[in-house]
Amino acid sequence: MQRGFRVNARVVMITSAALIAVATGWWIAKQVSQPEAPVESTLEAPEKAPTRRTVHLYFGDAQGRYLVAEQRVVDQPADDVALGRQLVQMLIQGPEKGGSRTLPADAKVRAFFINDPETAVVDFESDSFANHPGGVGCELLSIYSLVNTLALNVERIHLVKILIGGQEAATLVGHVDLQTPFEVDMLWVR
Repeated sequence: MQRGFRVNARVVMITSAALIAVATGWWIAKQVSQPEAPVESTLEAPEKAPTRRTVHLYFGDAQGRYLVAEQRVVDQPADDVALGRQLVQMLIQGPEKGGSRTLPADAKVRAFFINDPETAVVDFESDSFANHPGGVGCELLSIYSLVNTLALNVERIHLVKILIGGQEAATLVGHVDLQTPFEVDMLWVR
């Protein structure tokens, strides 16, 4: 009987040793195969600097007879429509380096969009030109300030249509026909 007990004890010991070896091997394999937890950095990743671009805004010269370009560096907007709207707002704000304003300071843009074929539509609030000085020359400076600024800075824009109060207007303030879109005219630029 002792001999049977010894055989059973040996079998139990060998089986236990094998189970312990398998369990240990499994535990080690699991520890090695698990990815390490990410270490959190105390340093923040640097944010991408916004893309900058140079634009040319066309304002009146000191005498208000011709247009002169004023160069500015701006953050690149998300799309051409946002860029066009930003350019119009900068024209309304006026020149920073001399020259004369071409759009009234109280002008407001109702809407701005780009139609096919490559026509920007600028829709001003109905009272935007109430304080415009008027006259053919001043109206033409206002129009070509807007047209040249948009068409020469936004690749998609070749023509500019001006609306007032959401509708086609006969003129800006009584002289220049607004029925058809305008294209760039560099003869106004000095």
